[in-house]
Amino acid sequence: MIERGPKMGSEKPTEKTLCHVMQLPLKKSMFSVSLGEVMNLQLYSHPNHHLPWVLTLLAEKIIEFGGHTTLGIFRVPGDIDMVAALKSSLDSGEHVSSFPTKDPCVCASLFKEWLRELYDPVIPHEQYETCLASCENPNYCATIINDQLPNINRLVVTYVIRFLQSFLTEERKGATRMNADNLAMVFAPNLLRYSGTDLKVVMDNAESEMKFVRTLINHLDTSYMDGVV
Repeated sequence: MIERGPKMGSEKPTEKTLCHVMQLPLKKSMFSVSLGEVMNLQLYSHPNHHLPWVLTLLAEKIIEFGGHTTLGIFRVPGDIDMVAALKSSLDSGEHVSSFPTKDPCVCASLFKEWLRELYDPVIPHEQYETCLASCENPNYCATIINDQLPNINRLVVTYVIRFLQSFLTEERKGATRMNADNLAMVFAPNLLRYSGTDLKVVMDNAESEMKFVRTLINHLDTSYMDGVV
């Protein structure tokens, strides 16, 4: 059974991590909640935003810190303590005065984590089987995203795909060694989530999940997202 939860490892939690956990009952986090809750939480702080500010900020920082030319971006994990510190900083608002990292891999790790830890997957369970069945058909894949998802889910998925497409110039692929196949393999578990607990099904579905995300990266028209935040 695959569950969301703490990372396994020998690292002891940092002071910032413990502080973040202790504050959660008092202050609602932007992580591990639904998209609807995220948008409600930012209603007053970012009233003109159509997308979660955490998502767009992390994407902007990945680029600002050189992610377009970082070897293994999204595949190479950021330092676990720095990721936790960044997460705490975003929830507390400390990032406004002092952004805690300039490492694009730290920002990339938290970008993926934010998607993966959404209470409900950004591509809803109701569309999961349809996504797998049409995973290599660009028109069907586009129809699922554009016509079958709730509006906020559509915007988030399209934003993420547009962001990933920005890594696919020949120059950037040469620098990062991350092509559409690599990006799809990394991001499929963050966009799609099997609702069952059968590990065999999870393994069997992994290839189709990757193909679906690869089809979106290679073919989805995301031009209408230009300038949308």
